[in-house]
Amino acid sequence: MSTLMTVLRICRAQWHWLAGGILLGLLVIAANVFLMALSGWFIASMAVAGSTGLSFNYQLPAAGIRALAIIRTLGRYAERLITHEAALRVLADLRVWFFRRLTPLAPAGLERYAAGDLAGRLRADVDALENLYLRIIAPLATGLLSMCCGVAIVALWSRSVAGVLLGALATTGLLLPLVVRHLAKQPGEASAALSGDLRIALTESIEGYEELQILGAADRQTEELTRLSARLVAAQQQLARITAIGQAGGIAGAGIALAAVLALAGSQVADDSLPGPTLVMLLLLSAALFETTALLPAALQTAPATIASLRRILQAAMMRPPIGDPANPRPCPVLPLPVSFHDVRAIYLPEYTARQQFSLNVAAGERVALIGPSGAGKSTIMELLLRFRPYTGTILIGDAELRDIADETLRQLVTALPQAPHLFNATIRDNILIAHPEASADELSAAISDAGLSEWIAKLPEGLATQVGEQGHLVSGGEARRIALARTLLKDTPIVLLDEPTEGLDAALERQVVARLAERLAGKTVLLATHRRACLALADRVVTLEECCGESS
Repeated sequence: MSTLMTVLRICRAQWHWLAGGILLGLLVIAANVFLMALSGWFIASMAVAGSTGLSFNYQLPAAGIRALAIIRTLGRYAERLITHEAALRVLADLRVWFFRRLTPLAPAGLERYAAGDLAGRLRADVDALENLYLRIIAPLATGLLSMCCGVAIVALWSRSVAGVLLGALATTGLLLPLVVRHLAKQPGEASAALSGDLRIALTESIEGYEELQILGAADRQTEELTRLSARLVAAQQQLARITAIGQAGGIAGAGIALAAVLALAGSQVADDSLPGPTLVMLLLLSAALFETTALLPAALQTAPATIASLRRILQAAMMRPPIGDPANPRPCPVLPLPVSFHDVRAIYLPEYTARQQFSLNVAAGERVALIGPSGAGKSTIMELLLRFRPYTGTILIGDAELRDIADETLRQLVTALPQAPHLFNATIRDNILIAHPEASADELSAAISDAGLSEWIAKLPEGLATQVGEQGHLVSGGEARRIALARTLLKDTPIVLLDEPTEGLDAALERQVVARLAERLAGKTVLLATHRRACLALADRVVTLEECCGESS
């Protein structure tokens, strides 16, 4: 229940859509029930009037039947429209909420999750919550309310028939679905878990296909995927069998209950305590009420798998960020800004901290190159300064401890070109302007020129409107790196972090980019991580890092 309440709190802005869908569902059910009841009573009354010769006003019930038929048709259309609109709005709110909750966790807080697992939670698990309203909340609400209202109406004519009907509806609409839900809980949770495992394994298999081929392990991985698929299919088949049993039990219970209603109401007709046409009306009204309970077993059976998906989302979203915003942030440090690391150790996971501590002082306006073997900690130093990772020790920007600076303020002070920059599935212009959407045409042109992109973009038929594709697959690695570099340069901050800025460039273009960067970054505090000798021309000082962030100059 707490899990469900969490979702409702997240999506409370859509309450009018959610309530509107349920009310329209009740309207449709009421129209259908009264249409069947009124039709049965009308036909039986006409037969009695015809056989006895009594006068009968048929116009009013005939008009009522037509009105109910129109209401049912239009109401069903509106109900489908509103409930699906509500479900889609809820999904949109959940995706945005989930992304906002994940953002402060990245990258350190998400390292325990595989890429396929995170993608599955963000896409498949959130999409699975479409069932939460359409196939669980709405059917349960409309079904239970319709049952109560229907029994109350039947009691107006016969309390004994209403008692029998209440017991039968409670059995087929509540007891049976609860039994089905209990039986479906284990296979439903297993199905959700296996779906996640299969997504992870499939993602890893696709991403590592070349390595699997080289090592001759493709067949083994295929067998693992087949095993997971078979377990998932078995769990889904078990759910399908439980569904069939629930549906069969509901149909059988409804048939027995209608036979009981017919027998009891028939005896009342025989002793003249109930008119004959009313018997037909009560019988058809009862049959229509059982149609409303048909959705309940499916709703409660769907619930375990949907709740399991919801719990997987909340498990990731409710994690505490490795480094949160300070409760009492320091004001923005005053320029110029030196950067100092004192006895710092990076924390990679809660159970793993770097073995060696390091210290480093970068004067305001100084450009320092960090060199050393892979794994020495060059990229880690930049992650720490971006507050992507927790640490022990002290990091100062100006005279302010990094932990005491608000995240919004930090983004105004520091910009970075990461080791593996991401290009979005958009145009070159859009990818660069992410850093500064309000940049002028001259600022954009200067950033493109300083990143060495001008000549290449000039040769493209669509220029800056050229699409780069998903993850930049439509451009080369060097072109992608320069687009990311232009994005970094467009954001004018006093501290700049560059991780391999000329990776993938030929020697001539690299020299050109380095010369432009030297001019562009004049007066800024720069940390440069590189393996390339040409980039050292940018640096005022070179610092060599030993393994595990030990330092020597």
